[in-house]
Amino acid sequence: MVTQIMADGAQGLGTAPTMPIVALPPIEALRPALPIDPLTGEPPHVRTVRIAYALWLAAAAAQAAGLAVAWWHAIHVETFTQAVRLFSWGQVAAGTPASIVLAIVMMVIGVALVATPAITGYLGWVGRPAATKWAVAAVVLTVATLFVSPATWAPVLGNIGWLGLPLSLAGAVFLWLPRSRAGLAAWQAFRYPARPMEDAPKPVFYGRLEQFQ
Repeated sequence: MVTQIMADGAQGLGTAPTMPIVALPPIEALRPALPIDPLTGEPPHVRTVRIAYALWLAAAAAQAAGLAVAWWHAIHVETFTQAVRLFSWGQVAAGTPASIVLAIVMMVIGVALVATPAITGYLGWVGRPAATKWAVAAVVLTVATLFVSPATWAPVLGNIGWLGLPLSLAGAVFLWLPRSRAGLAAWQAFRYPARPMEDAPKPVFYGRLEQFQ
């Protein structure tokens, strides 16, 4: 957008120019405007991102509940072997060094299953575009629930961690929606505003100017 300013000889000194004076609008008018919430001074959280955030937190909570049940069964000798598939496949006795190693592996897998959806939801809430990639990784990692759940597909309390799979899938779908990605891009542009274009550096001339030589 270019504004043309015509000088008016009747209201000033001198003669009006024959050519219009061309002026650009302010820089603020040239930059794309971001949607800003007047209450927070930040881009608003779009509804689809809010839903995704809730789904990811619910997935993390389901995995945490499943890990808690598995740990409860693992700390009792009579239920140790049946606590999770990892122990059933290993066929180790409770209290042996091998059982301690398997218990540590179970906790590492369980913590990863809880932390990944929680981090994904957090990244989506704070407007990080990387949340979409974390969402894919979180869905793939959910398959590891197989190792930290009981060796049965019956609807028992130990299988509550499997609820994280549909919740993660739904959360990933909502994060990948065009409206969600546009909201994440707005947050990224707000956090890292585009720098105005600068002229390329030119060599500095030292000495008398050419017209004075």
